[in-house]
Amino acid sequence: MELLVQALALGVLLGGIYALLAVGLSLVFGVLRIVNFAHGELAMLGSYGAFFAAHTVGLPAPVALLGALLVGGLIGYLINATMLRPVFRGKLERPGEYAIIVTFILSQVLLAAAVALFGTSYRNFPSLWETNLNIGGWVFVSGDRVVAFGAALALMGLLLWLVYYTDIGRAWRALTQNPLGARVVGVNVLRYANLAFATAGALAGIAAALLAPLYFIYPTSGMTALVKGFMVVIIGGLGSIWGAIFGGLALGLVETLGAIYISSAYSDAYGFLLMIVVLLLFPHGIFGKAVRAI
Repeated sequence: MELLVQALALGVLLGGIYALLAVGLSLVFGVLRIVNFAHGELAMLGSYGAFFAAHTVGLPAPVALLGALLVGGLIGYLINATMLRPVFRGKLERPGEYAIIVTFILSQVLLAAAVALFGTSYRNFPSLWETNLNIGGWVFVSGDRVVAFGAALALMGLLLWLVYYTDIGRAWRALTQNPLGARVVGVNVLRYANLAFATAGALAGIAAALLAPLYFIYPTSGMTALVKGFMVVIIGGLGSIWGAIFGGLALGLVETLGAIYISSAYSDAYGFLLMIVVLLLFPHGIFGKAVRAI
């Protein structure tokens, strides 16, 4: 029983970070119908932003996380404002396919740039909270996991407030439900697309930075982040923020339970198996819909 409680706690803590990592993918797809294959590289570069803020600038680790927000958000904004600008001019016959090709190429360019600038060595990020917690005598977790989960909850709560209670969110939801109608009533599509990409990049960057004290920072970590992100949104439903939150928690729990009760060597396989089962039962994902809604 103690082992099960420990596994559930660790799975929820990991799942919260997975959800934060993937929620930007769902936001961009839900609002713009764009699949961003550079999302993983935004996460990777964000983690480097936090690393250099801590080690070069000398900021405390919690404050250095702002570097991840800034780097991920800025690069996300620039990608949409420059390379994806033709998507929103209405002149492309297949804008979705154009966006996939452009973001995939950008992912490789950003990966090559990261290798050239930072090398291939693994970097360590300082601990966010150097302690180990004993909760109720049943659960033992590191302070870094607790801080990461708490930050993820706070940021996802902030995103939900932004989507449902602000003018930005109302514009995003209008674009989600009726892009043409939103244009007719004066919604500046490019402006809100830029904001969506910047928000997604910032969240991806800080999610990777929150994981950095537990793992490492290295250039190819972006591919891992992208794969995990896609697994989450496929399970939860691509385009649904609530689906990303549920999918992240589900993936974290399945990976952790499988690693503890079966073998940690196949932790990725457990997630893929869950994804396959969900697709067989819910082709659009558990929270996915055939209509556009975030």
